Amino acid sequence: MKLSRKQLRLIISEAIESRRPPRIFVLVGPPSVGKSTWIKSTFVDAVPYVINRDDIVDQIASTYGWTYDDMFVTPPEDAVLGAADPVYGEVQESPAWMTWAKWVFSNVIEANVKVQAAFQQRVSGAVPSGEDIVVDMTNMNKAARARALSAISGSESEYEKIGVDFKFEGAEEVVIKVAQKRAEAAERMGKSKTIPEAAMRRMMGAYEKPSIDEGFDSIVEVDNRQILRDLADHD
Repeated sequence: MKLSRKQLRLIISEAIESRRPPRIFVLVGPPSVGKSTWIKSTFVDAVPYVINRDDIVDQIASTYGWTYDDMFVTPPEDAVLGAADPVYGEVQESPAWMTWAKWVFSNVIEANVKVQAAFQQRVSGAVPSGEDIVVDMTNMNKAARARALSAISGSESEYEKIGVDFKFEGAEEVVIKVAQKRAEAAERMGKSKTIPEAAMRRMMGAYEKPSIDEGFDSIVEVDNRQILRDLADHD
């Protein structure tokens, strides 16, 4: 059977692809800069192994009949220790790892313990999956990216390690506006996922530019700032 040039190129391309090492992509950027869109457009013919804590939060929340925001709800200021809420449980002192409030609800603690267990299980399954790995979290500083790369601990030499840096500098207000618009859209669909503006600003203020010295083989920059401006201006 005679092969066309197109068929031959495809065979060669697939052969080269099959010989390349697996890759881990560590995405870097605040919420609403286009990370999820980048994954969809980059992995057209293959499904990567995605590590995303927010996805797990949503999954656990749904088992309680909650929204994303319910997973972080806190008692009112006049709450009394030991008082019970019919949905969120008993008011308790926050464990050390729940840093966002002095007091929290018992069911919220329970749900977040489940999130951590499911997240660790997801991370543990990354290398055994045999797929390219995408750590789809904010990873705004060096310490967070070190934790992201720990998904391949013990197998570092087997992977090509790529940092994907989503540019947002000079467009901070635009990113915040897009995040607010997405929260409003989620609310219209009966969902609730709110990232307070103050939290967005803290994340952006904590940004450290990724570098090869962190263990990456390469750094890729993605600049969606004009697209985000267009989204922010669109009614």
